Amino acid sequence: MEGSQSQGGSQKVELILERIDQLPTLSPIAQKLLDAATNDDVDIAELSALIETDPSLTGKVLSLCRRSDRGVSETVTNVQHAVTLVGLEAIQSAVLSVEVYSLMSGAESDVSTVGFDGQGHWRACISVASASELIAQALRLPKVRSETAFTAGLLHGIGRSALNLALPGSYGKVLRIAEQRGVDSARLERELIGLDHQAAGRRLAEHWGLPLMMQDVAWLYDMPAESVPDLQHRKLIGIVACARALCRRMNLGWFGDFAQAPDVGEIARGFGLDEAAIESVATRVHERVAERCGALGMDEISPVEVLLESVTRANARLASLNRSLANRSDHGSQQKKILDTIGDFCEKSRTSAGLAGAMAQIARSAADLIGGELFTIVTQSERGEQWRMFRFTETGTLVRSEVLAAPILEPGRRASLTMLTDPSQALTSGIKIMGFLAQYATENVEMDQIRILPLITGEDAEDRPAQCALLFVEKDFERAIPSSVQRRAVLSVWGSAVASALRHEFARKLSDELADRHRDLAETQAKLAETQSMARLGVMTAGAAHEMNNPLTVIKGYAQVLRSRVADSELRKLAEKMGVAAQEISDLISSMNLIADPPEPEMERCSIQGIINEAVVATRERTRMNCASRISIPPGMPVALLDPQLLRSALIELIANAAESGTTEIIEIRVQIDQLDDRLLVMIKDHGSGMPQKTLDHAFDPFFSEKPAGRQTGLGLFRARRLVELMGGSVSLSSREGIGTRALLMLPTWRAPELERETSKAA
Repeated sequence: MEGSQSQGGSQKVELILERIDQLPTLSPIAQKLLDAATNDDVDIAELSALIETDPSLTGKVLSLCRRSDRGVSETVTNVQHAVTLVGLEAIQSAVLSVEVYSLMSGAESDVSTVGFDGQGHWRACISVASASELIAQALRLPKVRSETAFTAGLLHGIGRSALNLALPGSYGKVLRIAEQRGVDSARLERELIGLDHQAAGRRLAEHWGLPLMMQDVAWLYDMPAESVPDLQHRKLIGIVACARALCRRMNLGWFGDFAQAPDVGEIARGFGLDEAAIESVATRVHERVAERCGALGMDEISPVEVLLESVTRANARLASLNRSLANRSDHGSQQKKILDTIGDFCEKSRTSAGLAGAMAQIARSAADLIGGELFTIVTQSERGEQWRMFRFTETGTLVRSEVLAAPILEPGRRASLTMLTDPSQALTSGIKIMGFLAQYATENVEMDQIRILPLITGEDAEDRPAQCALLFVEKDFERAIPSSVQRRAVLSVWGSAVASALRHEFARKLSDELADRHRDLAETQAKLAETQSMARLGVMTAGAAHEMNNPLTVIKGYAQVLRSRVADSELRKLAEKMGVAAQEISDLISSMNLIADPPEPEMERCSIQGIINEAVVATRERTRMNCASRISIPPGMPVALLDPQLLRSALIELIANAAESGTTEIIEIRVQIDQLDDRLLVMIKDHGSGMPQKTLDHAFDPFFSEKPAGRQTGLGLFRARRLVELMGGSVSLSSREGIGTRALLMLPTWRAPELERETSKAA
């Protein structure tokens, strides 16, 4: 990518240079004089006659050659005489100056560039030329003639003329931006055009075949002294640089640079020039500029008028600086307001809770910046999800929030908030979406009065932005915040708050889901451990049942025989206890066998009332409980479709557990039908001593009992839950020490459809 951009920039520069090469060339007279500079065999008479063929050129050359310091008097009336007195080099410089000025100023008169002051530019060039000439005379350097310094000063700015003629539109834009920013134009020229006016001046000087010193002056005059190479004409470059800085300081013309003029003394020291001698010529520059303007054919102007013009330009520049400072002050105030608002927003957003809290802070921040009464924010956390709409007052009070199903634009395609800011879809899908949002977000305000501000909140898996639209009713966001940079900053901060709130909400949702999964995993692991334990126990009990049932049958048989044949009452009691113990072991093995070989439920129509009554009677016989029981069953209880034997056995274990809780109060047995999901609920509640948490946690574990060893097998509650689970139900316990315990038996599928219809008919 960088290589292609570099290649494109090089091609652009080459196109500009080709345009510069197509600019008008110097006249044959100037070309002849340039050739004479490198030819020792020169016919002075022939060159003089060639110059004199152009009366206008002859007059300007003679005017430039009348200088008191060389003793040229007003009686010089022909070019050959002037050459004899001032030298061929002076005549060459004079002709070159006249030719270049006439050529370029004439071409510029046909070009109208906004931002480029053609007359002011050449006034500046003549001012620099005049100052260069005076400085060269004051310094009296052996290798720098004043005529050469004048020509170098005049030609130093031809690069600006070249860019103005080659690229009038682009160059005018560069100059306007430089003036607005108060900076010199060279850097902007390189950024926006790809070529600065110094490089353009060198290219044009090469195109014309000007001497190498003139090419280097046009190219290097604005370089820092330490960056200028040690050339033979380095002092000439320094003289022109000092002259330009001096003229910029004196506001003698339009220079195309708008930063503070460089310090003349610093430039002089950098090039090794006498600072005092340079400053001494300042008082004579106005007079020399007036003289040279007349000689080159510009408007006749007196030294006083030159001074007044410089003062006028200084006042205009001062006014421009004042406007710039005022604009910067306004911009600074606006910037401070934006930064204060952003800072306040960030500070308050720390304490905002959830997505709605972040939205409320955005509404308050927007009210501070642009005003308004109602602010509506629509969010979509991920593509394809539902939209959420929040509406706030200017104080951040939430007045309405809704979850909106995205409208269907066409079969199988739902709208996305990104369509509101996508130019390719704004005129089609965007209009439909805004019509849909209008009924929720805009109250009675017309759609064309709403400003939609997209807040980028993240990217989806395909690197496409997920957005939310912030709607400001009847307010112009651009007018309230003119700077596009500031607008982007504000929208980015608001967007970051939305993104953070959405991410926090998503993280919280993931955390909740993770907690649920963790609980499910823990329950699954517990059930797996229990299943594995029960499986191992089942294998053991299956073997035990097979190996122990036969001996137990023998023991019970012999016990009955002994009881019938022994006459001693004590021995008969011992035989009876032997038979009871053998039966208890047999019952224990049967209970354990539920694990290894659980029975298949045999569903049949039965009465819940009857099963509970039978269970209570059986429990009384088994436990000899000395407390009463109270049974509550809803009137018109339907006939159930259950396994009566399994349910009866489970109820016996639960009622027995309640009877053995140490209570002397009534045991409550209540039957209910859950109105939400039609589950059959049977509650057995005692008012005994209750269970500690440790006992409650292990109550359904096989062989667990808090009673002394030998008193209980610890299989009662386990057996009850196992029997209920065989019918698709569940059993749970809740207990408080000193208050009692509640067992809840739940059967979700107990009612058959045909039984339900029969019950309805009977009712």
